[in-house]
Amino acid sequence: MFIGRMAFVFLWFGMVMQTTAQNRFSLEQCVEYAYKQSFDIRQRLLKIKQTENALRQSKQAVYPNLSGSFSQGLSSGRSIDPFTNDFIQHTISSNSVSFGTNVILFNGFALKNQILQQSYNLQADEWDMQRGKVELRNRITLAYMQVLMSQELWKINQEQVRSMQLQIDRVKELVKEGNMPHTNLTDLDAQLATAEYEALNMKSNIELARLALAQLMAYPSYSSFEIEPMPFHEKNIIIDEQYLQEITAAFNDQPVIKNADWRLRSSVVGIKIAQAARYPSISLGAGMGTAYSSAAAREYNYFNQLNFNLNQYARLNINIPIYSNGQVKGRINNAIIGRQMAETQLSQSRLQLKQEIEQAYLTARIAQEKLTSAQRQLAAQQTAFDSARERFLEGLIHAIELNTFRLNLEKANSNFIQAKYELLFRKMLLDYYR
Repeated sequence: MFIGRMAFVFLWFGMVMQTTAQNRFSLEQCVEYAYKQSFDIRQRLLKIKQTENALRQSKQAVYPNLSGSFSQGLSSGRSIDPFTNDFIQHTISSNSVSFGTNVILFNGFALKNQILQQSYNLQADEWDMQRGKVELRNRITLAYMQVLMSQELWKINQEQVRSMQLQIDRVKELVKEGNMPHTNLTDLDAQLATAEYEALNMKSNIELARLALAQLMAYPSYSSFEIEPMPFHEKNIIIDEQYLQEITAAFNDQPVIKNADWRLRSSVVGIKIAQAARYPSISLGAGMGTAYSSAAAREYNYFNQLNFNLNQYARLNINIPIYSNGQVKGRINNAIIGRQMAETQLSQSRLQLKQEIEQAYLTARIAQEKLTSAQRQLAAQQTAFDSARERFLEGLIHAIELNTFRLNLEKANSNFIQAKYELLFRKMLLDYYR
């Protein structure tokens, strides 16, 4: 009992330590964790297993089947003797044993095409799994970027609050010395309160972004959830015509296209399966059986009767369809419509993917240009703010004017951070296509 309790304690402690250790995730770890927790991915995986089972059944259907039967009966009064087939007035105990097998020799190649169709369906389901993973990865990546962007904006707000606090301390000294009016200090206090409020809002945005990411991952506790920063090297991000050509070259390998293509192949085989009902079907059957009756002569004991009554058979069955009330024709028409629907779905998937890639590429190019512009804007606003702060300390401008320069710098900082993470996300999205 003591050993069992200690084992439970160590197991619980190990689980706690593992959970504590695994609370800081990189992007890839977030994605892998979401794959394991996603109900949508689990459903797609179960669909693959279901199709694998259907394919296995289709392959096994070409082999002969084997069945056996046993019956035990008791009859009284006037009945037929199972051994002599004569009418007797007696209570009879009887039983029979039989075995039979049947194999399909030809059925319009329906079995062969069913195997082929299920193999196509399996390929389609596996690519559908990949498509689901790509969609989930994109959502996780976007949420991940949102958390990083909110954290960086919050750090900038904190830095601004600290900078304003140092500026207020400097102004207090100037007010004491009589070199600056007290109204400037009052204005700066109001600006500091506003900056602290904005920093608090941004911290709330971090919590909301972290919650959104944790919910996408199905992580149990977002409060203990942390993510790792991502390096950003703008010079390594090159989005040009050659990059677009690389994406276009991989167009037909995209999961959504592969899925639709295998569905189309499956629908084409479905027409052949429906058409197979027009052809004759040929099957071969064989079997053996024996029987026992208590009304038989005494010299025939149980095993002698089984040997005496032993019989075998073999038969060739040919079924020729003549008229099916339009059922076969209806199934063929439905299969043809299914193929047309699959062709339409493939064309629609190609068009949608083409539009998505064009939009993603154009958006990434725009994001790259926005980042370049945001960098120039940030540098200019930083220079303007530094100059305005010097003039403010010299008493050449009022605190309200200084606040205008500060707000412009905050806006430029925010634009730069948003442009940076937008470009990073757009580039990663294009990499997924490639």
